[in-house]
Amino acid sequence: RPLQTAYISRQVGGSLVCHSTSQSPPLDGGYGQAEEGSESRTTVGASVDELESQSDEETAGNRVMTTFRWPAALGGEEVGVIGSFSNWENAMPLGKSTETGDFVRTMALSPGTYQYKYLVDGNWMCSPCDVNTKSTLGEFNNHRLVSPSHTFVWEKSWGGEEVFITGDFVAWTELVPMKYSASEGRFTATMSLPPGMHSVQYLVDGHWMLSPNDPIVADEAGHNCNKVQVKKPEAFHIFYATGWKHASLLMRLTDDNGVEQGWEELPMHTAESRSSPAGGIWYTVTIPVTKSGKLEFCISNGEKGGEGLKKDTPYGVEYYTCPAPGGYKLVSGRLIPFKRALDPPMMLVSDLDGTMVGDTPEFDYYTDSFRVYWEDNSALANSILVYNTGRSVGAVVGLLEQKGGKLAMPDVLITAVGTKVWLLDEVRSNATGTKWREDEMWAHRLDEGWDLEKARSVGESAVGNFRDRCYWLDKGTEHPHRVAFSVETNVMGDVIAYLRQGFEAAGVQVRVITSGNGEWRYVDCVSIRAGKLEAM
Repeated sequence: RPLQTAYISRQVGGSLVCHSTSQSPPLDGGYGQAEEGSESRTTVGASVDELESQSDEETAGNRVMTTFRWPAALGGEEVGVIGSFSNWENAMPLGKSTETGDFVRTMALSPGTYQYKYLVDGNWMCSPCDVNTKSTLGEFNNHRLVSPSHTFVWEKSWGGEEVFITGDFVAWTELVPMKYSASEGRFTATMSLPPGMHSVQYLVDGHWMLSPNDPIVADEAGHNCNKVQVKKPEAFHIFYATGWKHASLLMRLTDDNGVEQGWEELPMHTAESRSSPAGGIWYTVTIPVTKSGKLEFCISNGEKGGEGLKKDTPYGVEYYTCPAPGGYKLVSGRLIPFKRALDPPMMLVSDLDGTMVGDTPEFDYYTDSFRVYWEDNSALANSILVYNTGRSVGAVVGLLEQKGGKLAMPDVLITAVGTKVWLLDEVRSNATGTKWREDEMWAHRLDEGWDLEKARSVGESAVGNFRDRCYWLDKGTEHPHRVAFSVETNVMGDVIAYLRQGFEAAGVQVRVITSGNGEWRYVDCVSIRAGKLEAM
């Protein structure tokens, strides 16, 4: 894997500079001598000197490495990030990965919740890949909880005076410095990472190395990496249903020994759900914990929105109590355990016609029942809903309107037999389903082995050869990575064989997909990369 980390030096101010080469880490996980190459600078949020100036306790306890990422699929040539972590001043540039094209930047931040936005080619944008929320000023921003989820360790006894770590969580673009503790005899880097399996490698005094304490597995490219399982950190996940325009959590934590922390007020942010519980919306906040114990809290509107001060407390007592870390919903004065909040997000992919929607009132009832379940559970846990359908994006927009809010709002659409992938181009909690943006990376991928003009030529020959038994449906005008035909059933095999032979002779790589029933069938000829399954 080519990494932008083959040679390291210091700049004025102590920023880490990564010089790019085409060298890959050693496949055996042993030493790999770093070499100087063409310069491609990527800076880490807190510079090496800044980290070295902090005490061990301050670095380990108060600063957590977290990575901001703008996927290449979202487009853009120059990307920066700005947010509450910098008091909304001075957008910080993101470095571009030579491997994935993603833009990334890692910063050392104090644990807590942050709102932020990306500056993409001069335009302020929210990432659909991160949680979205509405600020107290009514602006939509991305939202993130920064909490220590994993500490990487490199023992001093393994050798090395200067140690860095890199991995898939930074798109193999940045080197994250590891802090040395003389008292512990080890280098550490505490990071806020999403739960799941991550691939990592260490750069020790300029040599690529792997930790003997973690499993060593070859990745999809054949490179050996350490595989590290990151678990979701223990926390209280509170979801609150209300009609208020703002909500704040007044809380304190008490550990199992009865030691109480001071009272603290935390702003709550809107959740990704489009549900309307109790005639309002869902607000949420996450409180990370390092020790087991209980949470006591009440909720207020913070005297915002011109509503006057309002407070939600349980009947007869002063505070709600969560006995242990976990997920909880507060609806109409009832505090209910919500286990789904502890599970990782899921992606649910479904067809539309005959599965999600039908033509009878009974079917509409079940369509709406699923919507309620999804929005009140999975969507709250940041899961993704995908409709994989033969309908066009315009037809799906019309269907959403026709069903009058009974059909659950998808995050992604796969249309035209897997030749089109569309991303919801609205903040989900407030989405109408009328704005969609095509996934440009998927479209570029379908170009491989595909030539529309040659595909049309083969199609014209087939239509002429099977006159009155094979007709054009789409010459690629509607979908440039597909040509489609209507074919009489009794000549279906002959037409497909003729098309395959023609495409092969023209050097066009095609996947042939048949559908329909009755005396006439549909034949879709798409890019070899396309398909409903492939698009997922």
